[in-house]
Amino acid sequence: KNKMTRMTKYRKQIDKINHKILKLLSKRMKVSEKIGECKKRRNAPIRDEKREKELLDMISRQAKKHKLDEKFIEDVFQIILSESRRKQEK
Repeated sequence: KNKMTRMTKYRKQIDKINHKILKLLSKRMKVSEKIGECKKRRNAPIRDEKREKELLDMISRQAKKHKLDEKFIEDVFQIILSESRRKQEK
């Protein structure tokens, strides 16, 4: 029983963390849409490969510091960047 109680407590922590991640992703997408509006006003391309590379390099360094698998984090951020571009194209 003690183990289940501990696991339940950990799962509640995971639920709270997931909620925070979702709120941050929502906030990020809203900012990304604003960047898209700026790009449209300037007739700039939606995709900025130089910026994406800089961002992924920075994220990779931060992943190392946090002892996270770099490939996993890069995959996560590739998905986030893809969705950001999709939002900016609207």
